[in-house]
Amino acid sequence: MNNASDYNLDAMVASWAVEIFEQVSDIDEAHELASQYADGSEWVIYHHKSHELCLNCNTDNGEMYLEDCGIPDGATYNSIGSMIAYFEIETRLNAAIQTLFDMADEIEAAA
Repeated sequence: MNNASDYNLDAMVASWAVEIFEQVSDIDEAHELASQYADGSEWVIYHHKSHELCLNCNTDNGEMYLEDCGIPDGATYNSIGSMIAYFEIETRLNAAIQTLFDMADEIEAAA
């Protein structure tokens, strides 16, 4: 993803979801990989990228997760931006993975 936008973020996450889905045998393993993908994302690691994501994308999920968990003591402007980006990416990624597993279950049930 070159530019942060909801469209580009959703496309990146959808691609990752398919990649993860093809590598795992169950949903728990998929969620673990999703966390690793989000944590290693350039949109989380690099502060200027996380701020760009926060500025240009809907970050309701990331903000809500951070609100629920609380802001750690000593958090900085940069670390909060990275946390919001991480939780936003992870939430979207887990939702996309869940959709793929649901579709696979529907196909299996129909067969």
